[in-house]
This record gives sequence, structure tokens and C-alpha cells, in this order.
Amino acid sequence: MMKSVKHLCISLLLTVTTLFIASNVSAQSLAIDNILTRTSVRSYLDKPVEASKIERMLRAGMAAPSAVNKQPWHFVVVTDQTQLQALAKANPNAGMVAKAPLAIVVCGDMKKALPGKTQEFWVQDCSAATENILLAANALGLGAVWTGAYPSDERVKEISKVLELPEHIVPLNIIAIGYPDSPNKPKDKWKPENISYNKFGGKKKNAFSFSVAKAQFTDFDYANAFGENPFSWFKGDGLLLAVGDKEHHNAMTIGWGALGNVWGGNVNTITVYVAPARYTFEFMEQHKYFTVMKFYDNPKVLEYMGTHSGRDGNKEKALGLHVAYTENGTPYYLEADEVYECEIIYRAPFDPEGFGDLAKKRYENFPAGIHHQYIGRIVSARRR
Repeated sequence: MMKSVKHLCISLLLTVTTLFIASNVSAQSLAIDNILTRTSVRSYLDKPVEASKIERMLRAGMAAPSAVNKQPWHFVVVTDQTQLQALAKANPNAGMVAKAPLAIVVCGDMKKALPGKTQEFWVQDCSAATENILLAANALGLGAVWTGAYPSDERVKEISKVLELPEHIVPLNIIAIGYPDSPNKPKDKWKPENISYNKFGGKKKNAFSFSVAKAQFTDFDYANAFGENPFSWFKGDGLLLAVGDKEHHNAMTIGWGALGNVWGGNVNTITVYVAPARYTFEFMEQHKYFTVMKFYDNPKVLEYMGTHSGRDGNKEKALGLHVAYTENGTPYYLEADEVYECEIIYRAPFDPEGFGDLAKKRYENFPAGIHHQYIGRIVSARRR
């Protein structure tokens, strides 16, 4: 009787669906994506920027690091069209400001700067604040571009005249901001030749080392021997999702998902969610199977897979992982502790019409796009 009750409890747990479980890994991935998708935008719609978004950008700017926490910055927010046109004339590289709905002039306050030769740290501090504003603008669905002023004496003089700045306030740059009037594709600036390790010209060493001597997998009865809490299975370091074939494949860390069953008691499923901007998305759309992997003792794998894109390089090679394939040709890694292969039986994007408040808030400023849902029927489960 007790054994039957135990099996019943496990079965009931597996039928519980855990939707929208956000993990630290997914948050990290989102932050990295925001950085990688930021680009300079110089043309804008005739649409004002909301006051709430302006404040959020300024808060982001003031969250920047500064030497000895001096915070030697001052921000001049310009929305008046006459002033915007005057700023465009004051800086020959800021012509787009004349047609922008907003400009933020990032200045250094010399009364707050460090003394003596260290005073010039204000440039680094205000540059860090500028980058924070640019990233915040991108996250808020805005476009922005950094136009330099300091150390050009002429530009500093003319901008100071327009804004009536006192002598101790020095304009570092003008950030033009607005809603982009067309899509702007970010440039891929990744160049490994610009990187040295440990000393100039030093080569990269493989930072990850795994032993696959014991990579012997056996099938297991996951329905009765799963032994995990479905509410927390996707939490923590996350899981690894892999999809593709022997020619081309990709893997990414996932922190959202669901366990359960549909259309009959024997159709046990793992549901995953992939946003259109992810490199993995195109593989999920083209293939019938995917694998979900659990790594118990290698959190660096999940961290790396969650913060690097397969578009930029071979992630498994960088990690020293060894790829293998199921009978259906689906990729997985020999270093994984558990591997679940799933056949996609349903795929569709979320319908915004059905969103409640939680989902609406989640996608309000989400650059990767609305997630697609993939329900996978578990066809095999194996563990080391």
C-alpha cells in the first residue's frame, strides 16, 4: 500500500506544470543579450520619450561605478526643440540631435572630481555612466547614440554656451535618444585577436576539464525513479537544451520549463521555451527532437552556455565538451549527468492576447521577443 502511495505521489508531482520559472541564469542571459544587441541609432520617430523612461535611464547612469565613489557627474536633459537644434549646431558630429525628441548631455562636475592629476578620472566615471544610459535605452526599446564633446575645446565651449553651464561643469558628450524609425542590426565586434591571456600575446588555455572515462549512460525509468521536485528542477544553475544534428547544432542554458503529461497518461512531457532572438530558436524550428541535460557538478558549463551565443563561436569546444548523438541523431554531451530526449509534439508562440499582468510585465521590455513554447514527448531518459 505504501509503495503504491509513493508511486502515486511521484506521478502526481510529474503532472504539475511549472510555467515561467525565472532563474539567475536566464536573467544573466537577458543582460548579456541587451549588451550584445545595443547599437548606435541616429534616426528617430516623431514621438516623445516618456518621463518615466527618462528617469529610468538617469537612474541607470547614476548606478555606474566611480573612483572613490565621487560620482562626479551632472546630467542635462534636453527636450526643447530649440535647444536640441542649438546643440546639433554646437557639435558637428551631433546633427541627428536636431531631429531627436531627447538628448542627455553627460557632464563632469569638477567640484566633485578628485584632486590633482587624479581629477581626470571623471572622464572614466562619466563614460561608465554614459554606457549605462545607452544600455538602459536599448532595454527600454529606445535607440541612442553617443556623440563626443570633451576634450575638444571648441565643442566644450559651444555646448557650454547653449546650456549656460558654469565653468566647473564640463560636457563630456551628448546622447541623442528616441524611438528608432527603422530596425537597426547590431555589428558583430567579436575579434579574438584583440585578446591576450595572462600576458600580452598569451594564448588561451582551456579553463574547463572533464573526465569522460565514466561516461557510461544507462536508461532509467524516469517516471518512477525521477526523484526531483518538478517545481525546482529548472531552478538553480538551470538545465542545458541541445538541438540539431551531426552537421549543425547548438546548446543553451534554460531556466524556464515544465514537466507533466498531455493527451493521455503515457504521454509524459518536458516543455521548454525559446525566444526568437536566440540562436537555438532556428534549430528548434527545423528539428523534430531536442535533449534536456542535467549537470550536477559542473555549474560553469551552464554559466558559460547561458552567457555566450553559438553565433560567436563553438561553445562546446571552448568548454572541452564531448558531443554524442542519440539514435535519432539528437546531440547531447558525455559530461552530462542525465539526458532526456524529447520529440516535439507541439510548437507555437505565446499569444499576447492571453497574457495576464505577470506576462505583460515580463515582456514589456524584452528584446529577445515573445517566447515560443515547445512541448516534447520524452522518448528516452538516461543517466550516468
